[in-house]
Amino acid sequence: MATTRQGSSDVRPIGGASQPAVGDFRRAPDSVLVRHAQDGIDQAFGVIVDRYHAGIYSLAYRMCGPTDAEDLTQEVFLKALGKLDRFEFRNQASLRTWLYRIAMNSCINELRRAKRRRLIEGPSLDAVVRTDDGVMRRAAPDESCMPHVIAEREETREIMHGIIRRMSPKYQQVLILIDLEGMEYDEAAEVIGCRIGTVKSRLSRAREHFAAKLRAHMRAPQSHETRQAE
Repeated sequence: MATTRQGSSDVRPIGGASQPAVGDFRRAPDSVLVRHAQDGIDQAFGVIVDRYHAGIYSLAYRMCGPTDAEDLTQEVFLKALGKLDRFEFRNQASLRTWLYRIAMNSCINELRRAKRRRLIEGPSLDAVVRTDDGVMRRAAPDESCMPHVIAEREETREIMHGIIRRMSPKYQQVLILIDLEGMEYDEAAEVIGCRIGTVKSRLSRAREHFAAKLRAHMRAPQSHETRQAE
């Protein structure tokens, strides 16, 4: 496949149109970026990364936490670059849908790897220990944004993310894509790979589950203060 790169004196038309100047790529629609990136123009794929980096990072952060979010984001774009030749552009939303599907699968795989690591390594240092005197923290808690750290800091956004991270991946997916990323039902269904009706029923159950967990979290400090007063 012939390629056209910045700095070449032989600028050839692609698909019947002249190659945009480098600065024009940032204003180009996804269809133009995909076509030029598939032809090997590095700047076009770089604009794709810039355009969707924040959204992919946000999804990875919400599903897997801050520690793995950046590595997962880089992994998603590396996978996208490797699969770009096989991507067929259908509409303006399809590039985002395709990238989000890669991201969702990468996050689910990371959650599975993390679960296997926990089974091998045993309980996390941030897990609580129940004794006759009540609940105690382990002596050396880590500094990641785990649920109890989030609760202590009283950061509402992090509390929400912490609850979502502890949910089943099928509930994480619909809450993040629809309620947090603002996707329509049909696009979320395409990202996840299921029917729209399935997305709607999962979202209803996910919202109920989230609300119950949030209510339980909000009641917990009050219960603790009541025990102290007694």
